[in-house]
Amino acid sequence: MPHAPVLIPEVGQGREREAASTVAAMREISARLVSLNPDRLVLISPHSPRRHNSFGIWGEASIAGDLGRFRCPDVRIDLPVDSHFADRIHTDALPTWRIRDEALDHGASVPGYFLARAGWQGATTLLSLNYPGVGMLEDLGTLLAKCADESGGTTAVIASGDMSHALLEGGPAGFHPRAREFDECFVGLVKDCDYGGLASIDPSLLEVAAEDVVGSTLIACASVGMKSEGANFMSYEGPFGVGYSVAVLFDRESS
Repeated sequence: MPHAPVLIPEVGQGREREAASTVAAMREISARLVSLNPDRLVLISPHSPRRHNSFGIWGEASIAGDLGRFRCPDVRIDLPVDSHFADRIHTDALPTWRIRDEALDHGASVPGYFLARAGWQGATTLLSLNYPGVGMLEDLGTLLAKCADESGGTTAVIASGDMSHALLEGGPAGFHPRAREFDECFVGLVKDCDYGGLASIDPSLLEVAAEDVVGSTLIACASVGMKSEGANFMSYEGPFGVGYSVAVLFDRESS
């Protein structure tokens, strides 16, 4: 799921209609998740606080915040933390740390907005990434699978991320002629369910695209062993100079 605040109607004030396919897909995927009624949700945000060699786990009593940074302080997100699942992840298997005394970032709040508006109020775990290039992303996905198996029931995983930020002059990262190449590469891999290929994208292409989608997506894919049952690519567009894609990467209930 993308995480651009402009996609939220209260923030976009009409501009979100320029990304109507993205907004519709985010609403659809949120409704689908709620209808499945999973026992827990794991949300991976590339904008939550990072440390070099370890993954962050939201350590507050609830995943709560507002959109005051985007002139909408009355729009709040407040989801209950899944402390038991967080404790399972916080082991010696991978270096992790607890995120405390930090504001909720838009990488979490934007998907959280759509999920909550669809009715999600279940147990939620928020994870942050390590630094780019350090690795261990697939290891975290494998650990999530192990923790989900030990916890029983069903687990939903949401990868928050935007693609290239350099599609247009005046965009967040300006314009780069290869930015579109990254989006085409990423979309092609996801459509083809070649999830392992995400780890082999040219690092120089990642850099010029100024993307923040590969890491979280790779973790989510690894959490299901790179399987693609029920996969469904739903939308892609980039009206504001940033690429947005929405996709179901794996859904056993649909296969």
